[in-house]
Amino acid sequence: MTSLLNRLLTSTGLAAAALAGSLSAAQAQDFTVGILGANYAIPAARAQYEGLAAALKERGIDYRFYDAILDINTQVAQIDQAITAGVDAIVINVAGDPNAVLAPLNRADEAGIMVFGLGPAPGFEHMLVQADNAAPEHGVRSGEWMCEATGGTGQIAMIKAIEIPTLSPRWDKFRETVQAKCPDLEIVAEERAIPDDSATGRPIAENLLTRFPDLKAIWSMNDGIALGAGLAAKSAGREVIISGINGEVFAGEGIKQGLIDVSWDMEPVKIGYDLGVWVADVLQGEVETPTETVIFEPTDVPQWDKDTIGDWKPYEERIAYPGLQ
Repeated sequence: MTSLLNRLLTSTGLAAAALAGSLSAAQAQDFTVGILGANYAIPAARAQYEGLAAALKERGIDYRFYDAILDINTQVAQIDQAITAGVDAIVINVAGDPNAVLAPLNRADEAGIMVFGLGPAPGFEHMLVQADNAAPEHGVRSGEWMCEATGGTGQIAMIKAIEIPTLSPRWDKFRETVQAKCPDLEIVAEERAIPDDSATGRPIAENLLTRFPDLKAIWSMNDGIALGAGLAAKSAGREVIISGINGEVFAGEGIKQGLIDVSWDMEPVKIGYDLGVWVADVLQGEVETPTETVIFEPTDVPQWDKDTIGDWKPYEERIAYPGLQ
């Protein structure tokens, strides 16, 4: 495993240089990867899938996209569709209860299909490489920031989203961090926005502002919800601290308009691209197939606020989107 872990320190530039050599027999084969996305409509999620597809395309590997639209039953059916289609590998971003996908993922493994993950699939024991999105770090950093921004006292509320493995560490770690570092900061409500967008987040925030006239801040698990919360606070004439997560276009708009105070980037394009390199390397025999799950996550999570947002770039400018069909 040491050599595998050392690969995590190798730049994609070196990987690209290696491709300049002659193709091995494995590289010359035609491979197809099924990208089992949780929700194409979320910009940060799509950026992961596009980054993954971009890396595969560079290596001459075909891909098929399956969009669960946050419906776990749809995703279960799509895993079986990918098996029937005879893909060589699948990459899954679990769209709901992970227990639901265990049987179909095991069927894929038994069929000789390699399984990779954008985030975990708890209970599945044959994941080769798993790219995590730094959700725990997002929770910790946003919790520490909230303690400082509020002075560590007062009332705050949380707006979460659907309970899936790639997201829940955000609010769990946020809550744990606040309780440990600023226990006088009271979390008076935890609401859930499904779908997790501004249109859903705004009325939830309006209700919170009505119920808690002394509310000091609203923590939102993504930028769409945060934008809705910021619009609610502005409409109510309330000075409320608003934080988001993802560092997507909603963050840029909201921060520039004074509706959102801060957001943390997921680096989704890099996550997807780096996982795509791993998938290609394993399929094409550039590295040995891992005998235990290799897990990696971004080492840098940029913080976007009024002082730094001018340096933010849209996802589609960070990499050329190949387009997911």
